[in-house]
Amino acid sequence: MSELNQPFEFEQKEPWYRQTKFWLMLFVIFSGAILLLIFSRSVIRETWSAAEVGRSVQIVGYESKWVDKKIKLDQAIIVPSITFRIKNIGKRPLQYVDFQAIFAFAEGGENLSDGFIQTIKEPLAPGEESGDIFIKSFYGYTASSKEAFIKNSQEWKKVKAKVFAKSKGSEYVLLGTYPVEQTIEGVKVIYQSGNPDGETAKK
Repeated sequence: MSELNQPFEFEQKEPWYRQTKFWLMLFVIFSGAILLLIFSRSVIRETWSAAEVGRSVQIVGYESKWVDKKIKLDQAIIVPSITFRIKNIGKRPLQYVDFQAIFAFAEGGENLSDGFIQTIKEPLAPGEESGDIFIKSFYGYTASSKEAFIKNSQEWKKVKAKVFAKSKGSEYVLLGTYPVEQTIEGVKVIYQSGNPDGETAKK
């Protein structure tokens, strides 16, 4: 009975530095901070700016022509294309580079169409050159046959290709502008005296 009449006492708390949950919380905070630091450094290291892409990617050779988009018995659709190689002239390996080619008319600058490709899947070390990179336009010219383009060459407007690149979060940067040759894949033009339009023969 006497025990019931004794005043109650508050439980004695352990000092904060001896509490398990304190050290557990501290461990979680420090672990999270370390992981965040590693992640942020990795992201910053992998991210590219448009300026760095422009300084690192150099087109070292190109070929342009018109190629088939669709082949039908009574119709030919050809589109402009460009094939090029790049050299890594930067300080870091290049990888996962997106290329865009905007095909525009040489006179007036109006856009005809564009094309895209993502390439450089394997790291391209500084100083190394890539293989061929091919981009063709989504739209082009339509005629009854490929030969019809040659016979009506005066209506065949000249086109240029503006090539852009971006990588790992950067914006597109212009690499260069290149004229598209007025030649058609699979068609060889044979010029004869007295026939300014020439004849055509398939290769």
